[in-house]
Amino acid sequence: MVKASRDFVCIRPTTYESAEEAKVLESFFSGRSGQLENTVFVMLAPDGKTKLTRSGRSPQHIFGDAERLAEFMGEMAQRYSGDAGAKADDLVLPELADLRLALNVAACDGRPLVVARAPAAETAAALERRLAELAWADDLAGRLLFVVAEEGDDLATLIGREADHGVWVVQPDAFGRDGKVLAQAPADADVEALEVALKNALAKFQPMQKDRRQHINEARRQGVEWKSAIPVTDPEARLGGEAPRRGRRR
Repeated sequence: MVKASRDFVCIRPTTYESAEEAKVLESFFSGRSGQLENTVFVMLAPDGKTKLTRSGRSPQHIFGDAERLAEFMGEMAQRYSGDAGAKADDLVLPELADLRLALNVAACDGRPLVVARAPAAETAAALERRLAELAWADDLAGRLLFVVAEEGDDLATLIGREADHGVWVVQPDAFGRDGKVLAQAPADADVEALEVALKNALAKFQPMQKDRRQHINEARRQGVEWKSAIPVTDPEARLGGEAPRRGRRR
């Protein structure tokens, strides 16, 4: 799948964290309730409008398995093949909106989170370019999430941070409230040094196996509650919520 996705722009929606994004997602798929559901999948042509597949909750609903999906992606890549792919200078860091959201997404996706913060706008832009080069590297693509910390972000949530600026690769806690630093590097580190930090962190990272019911019960016990940017309209996405079993997708 990683190889097949190389010819596509793959977007990981955050659903209820952006009203603007939610409108776009709902225009593709709203489910039986007529409202936005927690997960949406669709494949679009390069114009960003023409559907190449029907839309649904996930690729599995459309294709059944990864092999069929990868085969179809290969066919579409050939159909819409243009000039050569992106050059190094064209690469963009696939970053999340802010540190609070990034920690939560990393905890949900079971991925290490790379947090970057530089002392000035110019150095921040250069740091992002170096990280973007690594984010799309063959042996790192899809294995890490990224966020560029802003002034309003609470860096105290990064446990083990040794400086106010730099790059920190963290393992989020079960509920995405904070993160333990697995590796770090200065903000002016070159690509080689950043690559070492990222790979060291991946070697230390320990994915958490979560049982949904136990996870919800523990959140209730600890008083953990996530406040989304817009109301959650999918019953199954609410903490402890369950959709009616009749007609429920499996």
